Amino acid sequence: MENIINRLRQYAENARELWNKLTLNQKVLISGALMLVIIALVMLIVTKDSYGGYEVLYTDLTEKDAAAIVEKLDEDKVPYRITDNGSTVLVPADKKYKARLNLASQNLPRGEAGLELFLESSFGETQTDKKVKYQSALQGELARTIQALDKVKAAKVNLAIPEDTLFVNQEEPPKASVVIRTQDGESLSNKEVQAIINLVANSVEKLDPENVVVVDQDGTLLSENALSNNANASEQVQLQLALKKQYEKEKENAIQTMLDKTLGKDNAVVRVSAELNFDDREQLDEKYTHDPDGTFVRSEQVSKATSESTTEPGAPVGTDVNIPQYLEPGTGGGTSSSTSSDKTTNYELNRTETITKFSQGEVKYDYLTVSVLVNNAVVANANLGQTDEERTEKIRGVVATACGLREDRNFENVRLEDNISIAFIDFLVEPEPEAQPVTGLQQLLGSPFTPILFGLIGVIITILVILLIRRRRREDEVELEATGFDSLVEEEIKLEDLIDKTLTPEEKEMQRVKQEIDKLIDEDPENAAQVVKIWLSEDMR
Repeated sequence: MENIINRLRQYAENARELWNKLTLNQKVLISGALMLVIIALVMLIVTKDSYGGYEVLYTDLTEKDAAAIVEKLDEDKVPYRITDNGSTVLVPADKKYKARLNLASQNLPRGEAGLELFLESSFGETQTDKKVKYQSALQGELARTIQALDKVKAAKVNLAIPEDTLFVNQEEPPKASVVIRTQDGESLSNKEVQAIINLVANSVEKLDPENVVVVDQDGTLLSENALSNNANASEQVQLQLALKKQYEKEKENAIQTMLDKTLGKDNAVVRVSAELNFDDREQLDEKYTHDPDGTFVRSEQVSKATSESTTEPGAPVGTDVNIPQYLEPGTGGGTSSSTSSDKTTNYELNRTETITKFSQGEVKYDYLTVSVLVNNAVVANANLGQTDEERTEKIRGVVATACGLREDRNFENVRLEDNISIAFIDFLVEPEPEAQPVTGLQQLLGSPFTPILFGLIGVIITILVILLIRRRRREDEVELEATGFDSLVEEEIKLEDLIDKTLTPEEKEMQRVKQEIDKLIDEDPENAAQVVKIWLSEDMR
């Protein structure tokens, strides 16, 4: 042990002797280098400890979850850091996933408490306590479900469920309120808000969607617009207008491209106006026919009736009845009979039933109109005909085919002359600006040899810059060889030069005078003595 101590002392003594042999310049350079190394090590350690060694375990935690997670980490003796006002927990990178598994086994983070509340039961729990627990669990489950939406960052659901009563007229409907915090820069559409309202309303018994209120983090009432019929109608109207514009744009492009190929670009203007039928309609048609060549008897009914009647002899009517007389032989009663028949035949008929469903967005060709303007300047060279009537008919036929207009379509009243309007006009030509006098510089810039000239100038400048850089490097290398690092280290730094930097101007002047006197004494002691004698004699006076 003593040998080790003596050896360490010997090393310290050798280091002290070596340090004393160094010049002031060498001591300053070595001390500065050591200070830089120490500062770099300290910064590296601090940075690694603060950021590099820790990663995010959980973020956007509630206060309850953050407190429970920190308590569990303390039990497991896992180091952690808390940032973002307690909503973010960081742990060392090598313990991140193990800590997550341990926390998951403890059902952390919990967020809003859900049906897991029923996993724990207490002795003596009343029916009221169970109702309150069920309501809290239902609120938590609804909040978790709403948070599963992409745009929703956090949600809170409050339910107001009244007690059941024996009288129907005294029952109060349940109500619900939902507070939503969306992601940064996100906003919920009316359909998404309506989906949240329906989700909550269908999760609670007897809850009407009109009794669900949805509010965002800014206090904006979102459910008001979502439940409004006007809002839904407005969205539907916007969709119908978008479909109408899209159809008109497609037909315009189809006609415009054909005319551009024929007349040239910017020589024709096309506009299409269409009406779409968005009514949901269904039509039923029934048709009965009979084939005379194939008579099929469906049913036949035949009925016959026969009747008989008998007449007895009697006296004729009149006065002779009261006169007694003899009856003539051969006169007496008789028998009569009658027969009747009836036949009914029913023939089978062919029955055709047609159900026609009209799809929404069907084009009303009766109201489809097309307007075409053609430039007069290009009509003669387009081979469309000799007269305006021939040209109009040819263009109208092409346009009608492109947009699907026909005059023989059933249940439509289409006339191509009324639905397609064509006009030949003179297009406006922008006046050309007056020619400005061309200067010598403009002539030079407009010359085809200008790019070549600029290229040669660029190459020459690049070569000159490279030569100057090489020359400067050679000079620096020669200077560095003449005064290298060794000469810089060996150069003596005078202590007086360092002290002079802290002196005032008067002190510097006195120092300069003193140096001049010392120099004079060294060079000519006799004259220096005479000068000192003269100064002393002047001071004595």
